[in-house]
Amino acid sequence: MEFSDHRQPPREWTPWLDEWVGAMRAQGNSPRTIENWWYVVGHLALKTRKSPEDITGKDIIDWLNRGVGANSKRSDVNACTAFFGWACRTGRRKDNPMDLVPTVHRDRRKQIPAPVEAVEKAKHCADKRALLTIMLMDEAGLRRSELATMHTRDVIDDLTGKSIIVHGKGGKDRIIPLSDQLGRIVSSLPEGYFFPGEHDGHVCHDTIYRIVKNATGWPPHAFRRKSATDLWRAAGDAMKVKEMLGHESLQTTQNYIYATLDDLRDAVDELRAYRGADAREIHPEKILEAYNVPPAITRLLLDSIRNQE
Repeated sequence: MEFSDHRQPPREWTPWLDEWVGAMRAQGNSPRTIENWWYVVGHLALKTRKSPEDITGKDIIDWLNRGVGANSKRSDVNACTAFFGWACRTGRRKDNPMDLVPTVHRDRRKQIPAPVEAVEKAKHCADKRALLTIMLMDEAGLRRSELATMHTRDVIDDLTGKSIIVHGKGGKDRIIPLSDQLGRIVSSLPEGYFFPGEHDGHVCHDTIYRIVKNATGWPPHAFRRKSATDLWRAAGDAMKVKEMLGHESLQTTQNYIYATLDDLRDAVDELRAYRGADAREIHPEKILEAYNVPPAITRLLLDSIRNQE
């Protein structure tokens, strides 16, 4: 039985899931991906109460519509696609229920980072795990899945203080320096997982979600976006933000950085000063248009600048 420290799916799913996990290990999937996909398919099994032979595309669609966001649905679909594709290839199923599941489009709306008040709210939460969870997300930009598996052996000494080894997506590790306060907190934790499970091992990433949402009213990723935005404003270097978040693509990192109207105004002011020093004529409206700023926002911004002149 795989992942015995987690809540187990119905008994008829166990042989299928165990063999699928073995196949993923042979394929070279990262341990974190394997555990996460096992958890997702196990959750599907628990909620539908259908056997793996009998579950239908409609069952999966109903489960996807349980109230999670578009990006979570995409992750769930990826796990189920991998599982049922394996089941068909190995002859366990003749039909693939995922053929009836529509494509989930990525949510491309700019997501708002959590406010400072949400971090302060966590300090007064009865669940003592909440503050540590949110501090790690806010200061180190961690994903909830990375938080769930964080262990005291991942805390290391560097030349100036404490850092933490983060086990990211695709088996890729990164090292994040910690503030003095956060370094002292994690160094004082008892040996083992930062967030131990009820029976053994560590909590699942859904537990991290509930801890954060119940404590602040904001989802965990909002604090990761806050960390990205604050670092970008402080350092002005998107590549540093990319490395801290553990992204492969700079384009992904840009989606995490929240630019306000004040940020755009500062950028235009700086450009006007630069071009003015070089005696070149500039057209701010064309610059903003190139960044897909809506015309209404452009007019508002330019009117504000003219009123200051």
